[in-house]
Amino acid sequence: MGRLFTPESVGGCGISSHPAVGLRVLIIEPDRHTALLLQKTLEDLDVYVCGIARDEAETLALARDTHPDLTLIDCGFPGHWDDGIEIAHRLHACLGLRSVFLAPQGDPQALARITASYPLGVVHRPYSASQLKVALDLAARRLRARTPVPAKPTA
Repeated sequence: MGRLFTPESVGGCGISSHPAVGLRVLIIEPDRHTALLLQKTLEDLDVYVCGIARDEAETLALARDTHPDLTLIDCGFPGHWDDGIEIAHRLHACLGLRSVFLAPQGDPQALARITASYPLGVVHRPYSASQLKVALDLAARRLRARTPVPAKPTA
């Protein structure tokens, strides 16, 4: 029978129970109410929110000023000329920033586009605080692993 690992038994192996604590996140969400709810949830998880952006111009300015570790971005910007997936592609190309996406369930086209952007994670709406926590913990571990990510291929 295999050995059970507990937080106590792994002691000094560097595994944190919440690696996203202190993570610097830029929220990119066009709906102000939703963005403020996200901010409150992240702060309750001890994640530092370094800003909220509602469009690409605001996103680029905040990202340059605040140097987030990652972005938490809504994948669709209804009624806007651009969408969150394209903004995430440009953030990665220009600033090397990677993203965790908030995405609708059951949209295979959006998921294929998100996957092509090498996301740090995807959280499907409607989501819970525990789902955000897991996604951000995994993202923090991936960022610490420093795996190189190819830039978006040019067409």
